[in-house]
Amino acid sequence: MAAETYGDGYAELFDFVYGAEAPDSMVTTLADLAEDGPVLELGVGTGRVAIPLAARGLAVTGVDSSTAMLKTLAGKPGGDSVRTALSELPQIAVDGRYRLVACLDNTFLLLTTQDAQTQCVLNAAEMLTDDGLLVLETFARAPGDFGVMPAHLGENATVLWAYQVDPLSQQFHIREIIYGENLMRVVPFDGRGVSPAELDLMARLAGLRLRERWCDWERTPVESDSPLVISVFERADQ
Repeated sequence: MAAETYGDGYAELFDFVYGAEAPDSMVTTLADLAEDGPVLELGVGTGRVAIPLAARGLAVTGVDSSTAMLKTLAGKPGGDSVRTALSELPQIAVDGRYRLVACLDNTFLLLTTQDAQTQCVLNAAEMLTDDGLLVLETFARAPGDFGVMPAHLGENATVLWAYQVDPLSQQFHIREIIYGENLMRVVPFDGRGVSPAELDLMARLAGLRLRERWCDWERTPVESDSPLVISVFERADQ
């Protein structure tokens, strides 16, 4: 499944599985990084992050490749506070410059080649203000070339990933297994894993440098075995 197909097939279920709003720690940290904004979210989805950020008084723009996801966002309370555009990464079909550009919830990994991921970072860097920040949230490499791992344990559903990884290309194939009361769904999608060191190189090519790296939204420093990696980049000339 391509990124836009994954979004279209998941739009009606996403908030039920993961919650209509992102965790407060995530929204608070992003709002702190954004300062007075404006904010651009790449892969805005159902607005789980964008709408709470806009509710804090920030000007928020979101792009997504899925018309169904953007329709869901528009129909939510506060959805009209987020400016949206249909755009398939790595292209970013909006104008302006932003204090914060964020690509969250592994959206960056739905780009299936190194070239596409690098181009996305290059394009995002061009949209930053002089003091702007780029935030990328990705999971660390899966343990082994294939297997099953827990991905989410929520109030309404549990999510497992059955995955296979090509160690040479770093491309992965995942079957997302979602189950809960009266619910069983399997959603396939493809992507490409990326190491923190590779992210740093992509950022360097875009004129950025690493400012901070955490393993959660409470800003805990990342360690070698951290399952989640949150990277914050700034302009190298700052």
